[in-house]
Amino acid sequence: MTRRDFLMRSTALTATLAAPFSFAAEPQKGLRLGLTTYMIGSKWTIPELIEFLPKFDIFGVELRSDMKFAHGIELASGKDARAEVAKRFSDSPVRLVGIASGERYDSPDAATLGRSVERTKELLQFCADLGAQGLRVFPNDFHKDVPKEKTLEQIAGALKELAPTAASLGVELRLEAHGSVGLLPHMGSIAKAVGDPGVRVILNSDFRDTQGEGLAANLEKVGSYLAGTLHIHSLTAQNYTDAKFYETQFAFLKRIGWNGFCMLEIGDKPDNEARFKEIAQQKKRWDELTAEL
Repeated sequence: MTRRDFLMRSTALTATLAAPFSFAAEPQKGLRLGLTTYMIGSKWTIPELIEFLPKFDIFGVELRSDMKFAHGIELASGKDARAEVAKRFSDSPVRLVGIASGERYDSPDAATLGRSVERTKELLQFCADLGAQGLRVFPNDFHKDVPKEKTLEQIAGALKELAPTAASLGVELRLEAHGSVGLLPHMGSIAKAVGDPGVRVILNSDFRDTQGEGLAANLEKVGSYLAGTLHIHSLTAQNYTDAKFYETQFAFLKRIGWNGFCMLEIGDKPDNEARFKEIAQQKKRWDELTAEL
């Protein structure tokens, strides 16, 4: 690309970002593109997220908690701060799709597990106060000298304990396919053992999902348990492109009638110009992948 071409593209992108958004632009059904603020988005305030995302036809955001990110809303935030954030989103075209926490339920230590369960209850209330539709949590790992079956049963038991709180608050409890427990067959087994419609599975679009019986078969194991969000990574990564990973995943989601937000999780960039360029590239590829859906 010549310097002149780069400057022309930069000018066009700047013009796009300056243009007003349309409240009618958000699609209501099918796959929708969102952004999770882990990595890219971590340095944006809530007003900036609300301003920037609609420029790319992105109308859903998941805020990462406990990381001291620029959005500045955390579990320790008081009622007034929570109410202000809830109002900001309710007055905007951007939906607060969820809060992403790092709580997990794999520890062999009973006290650690108990603290995680209690803190999750507080986070569910946090989501309800913000108007966030769901809370992301982790399973997370198998441990040496602990049978895998015992760890899976423990995770399912913790989620069963949390399910009534989530239901009473109207918040979806979303277990992401993360850590060594996060293989899709394990996730399907946990969700089946929990047996509660308010506890759901988040796909992490991990390339390891292609292992074993293959991506299509692994997706079938969790298809009936999927949450209202899932995470996607770089849509232009070569290994994903060569394997037609997202083509397979998105076709599966369309076939089962899944209607939710695919939250873009990609690395941060040094400044806004680079961030905008990266998101624009990802959005272009998203449009290509979903054009036929």
